[in-house]
Amino acid sequence: MDLPVYKAQIDGEDTGMYTVSLVDYPAVESNFLYFDEDVKPMTFAVEDEEQRIVTGVVMRCDFPIYRRDENGYEYYIIYDKQTIEVMAEKWLAEGFANSVNLMHDADRYVDGVYLKEVYFKDTDRGITPKGFDDITDGSMFASYKVTNDDVWNAIKSGEFKGFSLEGWFSVKRVETPEEKAENALIDEILGMLDEIKNKVK
Repeated sequence: MDLPVYKAQIDGEDTGMYTVSLVDYPAVESNFLYFDEDVKPMTFAVEDEEQRIVTGVVMRCDFPIYRRDENGYEYYIIYDKQTIEVMAEKWLAEGFANSVNLMHDADRYVDGVYLKEVYFKDTDRGITPKGFDDITDGSMFASYKVTNDDVWNAIKSGEFKGFSLEGWFSVKRVETPEEKAENALIDEILGMLDEIKNKVK
């Protein structure tokens, strides 16, 4: 069954991203990597204890995410490059960088998980994180420093496998190729009718 596709948009003060959640199955279908004292792919030096840094995809660019609303309506939603960039800038500017919870549970916000860096995959600029070759350019990545023992142990045990964002977004329906062709034909017919009306006048 072909499902409709909607594009997420930020179009006002009340829209945007406000929390990153650690989840067992991320909607972006990409698990994060954790780096400890035995794996140092980043320029981060630790001598006697684990780095406790976790890196992963916050939002994949142009990736269709399946959704079903409370009425059973099924659809896909996508975030394009521009929306992701605006979303990230607004999220940082509004001070939500360290707003982290577990499993999208409003009663499980955690301390000891701090944003270390955020960036966007850009192959042309050489920003291509290892282990994420299948992720599209324009996707948003984040690295967090985890000082919370319980959270770190849960990440290492595989209880949490990735990031998932929370926020409010406007959506706009993306036309299918058939709908685009049909609407173009309708516009053409309406244009011809306008010409005929003008000639009659």
